[in-house]
Amino acid sequence: MLTGIPYQSFNFLHRWTGRIILVQSFVHAIIWTIVEGKLYQPQPTTYNKWISQKYMIWGCIAQGFITFLFVFSLRPVIRWTGYEFFRKSHLIVAGLYLGACWGHWEKLSCWMIASLAIMGFDLVARTVRTCLIHTGYKDGSHGFGFHSIPSTMETFQDPTGTIIRMTFTHSHKAWAIGQHYYLTFPALNIWQSHPFTPASNPGVSSSIQRHTYIIRACNGETAKLAALAESVANCYPRCVASTPVIMMGPYGSSIANEEVSNILAISGGTGITYTLPAIMTALDDASPARNIELVWTVRHLENLAWIAPELAYLKSQLDQTWTNEVGNHDADKLEKAPIVSSGSEKRFRIRIFVTRPDTTQQQPSHELRYGKSEDYGDAGSLAQTPSGDSISLALRLEELCRRCPNFSITWLNNARPDVASLVDTFMNETVESGRTQVIGSGPPQLGTQLRAAVAAKNVPGNVWQGDEGSDVECVWDDRMG
Repeated sequence: MLTGIPYQSFNFLHRWTGRIILVQSFVHAIIWTIVEGKLYQPQPTTYNKWISQKYMIWGCIAQGFITFLFVFSLRPVIRWTGYEFFRKSHLIVAGLYLGACWGHWEKLSCWMIASLAIMGFDLVARTVRTCLIHTGYKDGSHGFGFHSIPSTMETFQDPTGTIIRMTFTHSHKAWAIGQHYYLTFPALNIWQSHPFTPASNPGVSSSIQRHTYIIRACNGETAKLAALAESVANCYPRCVASTPVIMMGPYGSSIANEEVSNILAISGGTGITYTLPAIMTALDDASPARNIELVWTVRHLENLAWIAPELAYLKSQLDQTWTNEVGNHDADKLEKAPIVSSGSEKRFRIRIFVTRPDTTQQQPSHELRYGKSEDYGDAGSLAQTPSGDSISLALRLEELCRRCPNFSITWLNNARPDVASLVDTFMNETVESGRTQVIGSGPPQLGTQLRAAVAAKNVPGNVWQGDEGSDVECVWDDRMG
C-alpha cells in the first residue's frame, strides 16, 4: 500500500528472505559450534562453559523459532494444521523470534526494535482500517459505532465439501480488480479471518459496493459456515440463510493492465472468482482489450450454477438474444449481476471443461490429454436435493448450457486440459497484435504449467525489436505463496 509494489512481489521477497535467514542462521550456529566444541581445547570444559551462557541459550531458542516458522509455512503442513493456525502462529512466533534474537545479542537490538515497531504499526493500521469500514465514519445512516455487515448465503451440496455463494452490500471505497479481503464471521469465531477474492466487479461510480464470494467449505471455520447455511436452508418454512461479516482490506494489487490488447483467463474450480472480474472489466467499452477468452475447468456440469447470474450475462455478450430467453425464475439474480457491454470490435469466447463423466458426455477434443492425476476442478457433483430445488437447478443449467456463438462445453473423461495447448491456441488463432495478459487461479499445479506455457511464448529479442505480440504477461493468484 505504501510502496505500490505488487503483493505477489512482497510475498516472494518475504518467503525467500526468511529462507535465506534460516540457512544463514544454521551456518552461523554450526560454525560456532565447531569452533567452540572442536578447535578450543581441552574438552568438554570449554564447550560446556560456552553453551551454558545466556546469549547461547537465547540463540538456541531463536534457532528453534525460525525453524518452526519454516516448517509450519510449508504447503503440506498448512493443509494439515489449517490456514488459521498458520496465520496466528506465524505472527506470534515471528515476534518471539525477534525477542529471542534480542536476547541472543543485545548489541544489535536496534534492528529488533525496528522490526517490532514495523509489526506493531502494521497491526495498528489494519485495526484502524477495519474500524473505518465498519463504523459511522463510513456510513452515517447506521449511526456512529461498529457495525457488522449482514450477508446472505446460498449453498451447493458437494461430496467433497459444500460450496457457498455469499453476497452482501456495504458502503465503502471501491477495491481494485485482483485485490482480496479478509472476512471474519463473528457468529462463528471473532478471532479468525480468511482471505477471499470478490467475484463481483467494484462499483467505481458508486459508494455502495456489492460483494459476491464463492467459498469452498473445507475444515475449520468454513465448514462451520457451511453447516450454518445448511441448517437454515433445511428449516420449514424455508428462509434465506444469513450471517454477519466483518471485512478487512482490501489487500493486494490491481491486475488490470491498460496496455494489453489480448486477455486470456484460465481458472480451475473456485479460482473463477479471481478471473471473472478481470473478464467483466475487459468487456467494458472503455477497456483497450480486443481479444478476450475465458477458460474455466470444473469437475461437474452442475458447478456452473455457482456463478449462474454472471455466466448468463457473459453469454449475453456472445449473443444479444440470450437475455430474452432467460427464464423468470432467475430474473432477480440476473438483475443484481454486474452488467457488461462488449462493443462489436471486441472478440470474446467462453470455453468450459468438465473433467468428470456425465450422462450427456461428449468425446474429448484433440487438444486435451488424459491422465489419472488430479484435475483442475475442485468440486464434485451436486447431491440430491428436494424436488423443487432439483427442477430449479435443472432449468438453470439448461439455460446456462444453451447453444451460443463462441461458447463451448467439453467433457474430458477424468482427464485435464493441456494448459500449453490452451495458451498456444489463443496466441496462434486469436491474437493478431499487441501485448497479451494471461490471468490464472486454481490449484498450484495449474499455476506451474501456466507459468511454463507463458514463458515459452515470450521472446525478448522480438520485444526489443518492437514486436509487442511476443510480450506475454502472466498474472497468477499467489496469495498463499
